[in-house]
Amino acid sequence: MRFSRIFITAAGLLLGCFLVGCGQPERSQIQSVSQSTTTGVSPVVTSTLPISKQFIDPQVFAATNVLKPFDFKGKPIAGVVNHHVLASDLVARFFKTLKAVRPEIETFVIISPDHFSRGQGVSTQGLTYVTSAGDAVVRKRWIFELKKTGIWDGTDSRVFEEEHGVGALAPFIAREFPGAKILPIFLRADLKPDQAKKFGEDLAKFSDEKTFVVISSDMSHYLKETDARGHDAETIKWLQRNQWDKLSAATDKNTDSGPAFMVLQAYLELKAPKKDFFLLSHKISTDYGADPNSTTSYIVGFWK
Repeated sequence: MRFSRIFITAAGLLLGCFLVGCGQPERSQIQSVSQSTTTGVSPVVTSTLPISKQFIDPQVFAATNVLKPFDFKGKPIAGVVNHHVLASDLVARFFKTLKAVRPEIETFVIISPDHFSRGQGVSTQGLTYVTSAGDAVVRKRWIFELKKTGIWDGTDSRVFEEEHGVGALAPFIAREFPGAKILPIFLRADLKPDQAKKFGEDLAKFSDEKTFVVISSDMSHYLKETDARGHDAETIKWLQRNQWDKLSAATDKNTDSGPAFMVLQAYLELKAPKKDFFLLSHKISTDYGADPNSTTSYIVGFWK
């Protein structure tokens, strides 16, 4: 009980730091800058240097290592987990559970919202994430394959450096799966359904049996606690009933990653059409002492 109180307090203190930015200085200076020629895309800072920004306090991260996996049996092919590190216990237990049931995973495809609308539809980048648990290295060969399908490639750019949808998960992957590689994918909120479907199909064609797809998603946003719980119950029902149309069209009242569910639907239809959703946990930011009038919620689970 004493550890739980300390952990929750530390995580609560982290929230304020996270909202204003807790990044550490980069190891060295950025090398060069080039302006993207695509309308709506931010200036691209090009560099082959790794991303060393910390998205979670190293001490809070280290404290999660004593947590136990969720009670789960089976061989999941995909999952959904939060990127809001206030609930870092859920992220830790998600990857610990995955380690227990699928230790052979070699590639994690992380599908994140493009929170800052810096890419084009479906985007990626190839810079290594340096974390307190080791490096999370990108599987660049897959990026080269995806470029043939029309994905926007920022392989050597720092345009997604601040994107916590991938950065917040990187240390947990590096700790539980040292040596595994990641494929970071960023989806704009205005991604067209046909683009999402095509990307999901393309991804299914060249992924292998040692691939795991992660939807990085926080659920309801900015609602009062009672309203958030109502929307979360709706989202869980959609997940468990495979109501992809509801998930794909969802707004921040249910999830920040509607387009990711369009991609996953297309992916699963080719790879494992009979997979069903298994709920691991559901929490709200108020469980960590946050403001009950402006909440963020978390739904964590596997498709198996």
